[in-house]
Amino acid sequence: MSESRLTLFTAILALVVIIIISTLGLAYFEDWSLFDAFWLTVISLTTTGYGDIIPMTLGGRIFLLVVLVTGVGVVAYSLGAIISILVESQITRLLERGKMMKTIEKLENHVIVCGAGRVGSNVAHILKAERVPYVLIETNEDLVRTMREEGHLVIQGDATQDAMLMAAGIQRARGVISALAEDAYNVFAVLTARAVNPGLKIVARAANPETVAKLRHAGADKVISPTQLGGRQMAMSMLKPASVDLVETLFTSRSLEIQLEEVMITEQSSMAHRAIKNLFNRQISNVIVVAIIRDDEVIMNPHGHDYILPGDTLIFIGSRQDLERMENVSL
Repeated sequence: MSESRLTLFTAILALVVIIIISTLGLAYFEDWSLFDAFWLTVISLTTTGYGDIIPMTLGGRIFLLVVLVTGVGVVAYSLGAIISILVESQITRLLERGKMMKTIEKLENHVIVCGAGRVGSNVAHILKAERVPYVLIETNEDLVRTMREEGHLVIQGDATQDAMLMAAGIQRARGVISALAEDAYNVFAVLTARAVNPGLKIVARAANPETVAKLRHAGADKVISPTQLGGRQMAMSMLKPASVDLVETLFTSRSLEIQLEEVMITEQSSMAHRAIKNLFNRQISNVIVVAIIRDDEVIMNPHGHDYILPGDTLIFIGSRQDLERMENVSL
């Protein structure tokens, strides 16, 4: 508990104690009902003072005088503590938002995730595990607070708005993942993102299979339908369980020794214009090139004498340590 909250708790506790003591004391000295004593206590401490009920005995007046001197001070102290907490909370929120926006302004080649629901939050956790920079956009305040507490960069707002995408750094982003709950919002978010930055790679979620074509027409490069994907995976888990387990292990676990990795070959890459058999050495031995993606064509199980060209995407499988060394070599 913070110091300000502890102060407020102490003040409120003292105020409750004073109200209870005053109510019992006035009921004793004036022979009133508990409600009448409570009523006079409240209107006295709040300085309302209707005057409809007043103490008649000397003991009651002296007792109420002591209560007022003490209680009004406690009320003022409680109000000060409440104001202090509100101001502190607002200042903290503004400072955190300012710090977060400065961090977002420095991001480059990052991913913008629209929606922090069940799908979007899973996407964020995977990107975080893969050490890929990302920004979440979410409208729900509770989700925003939860994701920020977990260490995610989150902007509260509508992902279908140009201004919100600009705040997330869409001009510097590598791609957008639209994982909003409603298909209509995903279509609009894709249209907006494509219009703002035509060079983005956009992956969108489709809750209904019939929306897939609309999302592609709106500008999505890849559309994922959880229902179709889930059904396919369930069927394959029944028919080919070992294969499915292997693929899930390769794609979902970062702690195992065997991993899948893809590397984009640029003109400056040390792998460009070299044969596959000449890529590896004694330091990088447990890596296999399983495919080359070239001009939207997939070359499976390439030969050792095949040359790698700029623009190729290589799919590797191997040990985690060797893959990390290979990525450093390919730069």
